[in-house]
Amino acid sequence: MACTRLRMVLAGFTAALLPITFLAASPTQAAPWDGVQVWETAIVSRIVDGDTLIVNDQVTGAESRIRLLGINSPEKDAKAKGGQCGGWQAMDALSALLPLGSTVRLLSSDPNSRGKDARPQRVVLAQNPITGEYDFDVAWAMAERGWGLWFTVAKEASMSSLYREVIAGAQARNEGMWNPNLCGELEQPDASVDLRITRGAIDSSPTDEWVTVRNNGAADVDLSGWTLRDSGNTGWFTFPGGSIINPGDFRVVHTGSRPSTANDPRSLYANARIRLYPDPGTGRPNTLLGDGAYLIDRYGNYRFWREYPCTIECAADPLNGSIIIEDISLGKKRGKARAATQWMRLLNRSDITQCLDGYRIETGNTRYRFPSGTCIAPGGTWSLRVGKGKPLSNTAFLGKTVPVLWTSGSIAIYSDMDQVIARRSW
Repeated sequence: MACTRLRMVLAGFTAALLPITFLAASPTQAAPWDGVQVWETAIVSRIVDGDTLIVNDQVTGAESRIRLLGINSPEKDAKAKGGQCGGWQAMDALSALLPLGSTVRLLSSDPNSRGKDARPQRVVLAQNPITGEYDFDVAWAMAERGWGLWFTVAKEASMSSLYREVIAGAQARNEGMWNPNLCGELEQPDASVDLRITRGAIDSSPTDEWVTVRNNGAADVDLSGWTLRDSGNTGWFTFPGGSIINPGDFRVVHTGSRPSTANDPRSLYANARIRLYPDPGTGRPNTLLGDGAYLIDRYGNYRFWREYPCTIECAADPLNGSIIIEDISLGKKRGKARAATQWMRLLNRSDITQCLDGYRIETGNTRYRFPSGTCIAPGGTWSLRVGKGKPLSNTAFLGKTVPVLWTSGSIAIYSDMDQVIARRSW
């Protein structure tokens, strides 16, 4: 048993060194421990679940319930909200990494960093059996084994990109919670579902952000009883009975509550009271904030997901090169007259219909978010006009009375992962 345990720690530690070295060498990211203000040494007295442990301070003996930074593991409580399969396995994995009586180092950038139920939030470092140093990142090891969602905290995001990259590797290998057969029968194995996240405007209501769930397959997909969630434990939505999506069709799940004037049959509402999807640009310098939308089947298997933003290695976006900004007009005259004559036109030069769910247009401080279901046929065009007017199937209006295409110098299309799909300057 001791030899097996040693091999496990050594393997995890050796792998963990690679992304840390990469991050430290990157000029756009802080080194992993930059800005750390709290270093504590403690003894592990109990493992609560896959991301929570109880420790006693080595100096004072004070007991603390510590929440791992960087990941959110499945809950083991059978009474927890649906989709928590893998909770006991996650606890067993953390128990194997941190046997009772282990000495750990706890660190954070903010001395007062606390999460739900006032749990101190810390990076937990176990001792490396080779060097004797406390440099084995336990959350990283859990993520590598597939027992954690990517979970960012604004004041504690200096290592976010490390966890994001190792989680992506576990997802690609179907490790741990990413095994689509982990929690029972694989439903609708041929289903092909695409998720796109539309983040709300700053200070907007939770209803002003949504996830588009589109059936990209050739057969109907029945999402009845399936669950959509983010990386936290707040925004859960279970699709009602009869949620059958035909090929090419979609549903829109809003984070907040249904407005009294809402009448779109494709729109659904999770009734959450807070927005779930943070803007990656609202964190401290050299940090990475983000989130994800995850679709879980009735047995709790993670089947489809979408995480943002794009990080170190970004897969090519399917719209890149397909959707281009064909033409723009900077308008004529001044003021309201110029605004009314400003526009931009998109062209789909691919041979398939392209949908812009979750994408947005930005120029200066102006942002336009494509409504779910905005699609452009092969060879077709779509226009955005700055002034006022009645929307058409291939034309939208910003409703502005002042020009926006002038001083900014460029206009760009972004994906929900913040990748630039097309740009045009003047």
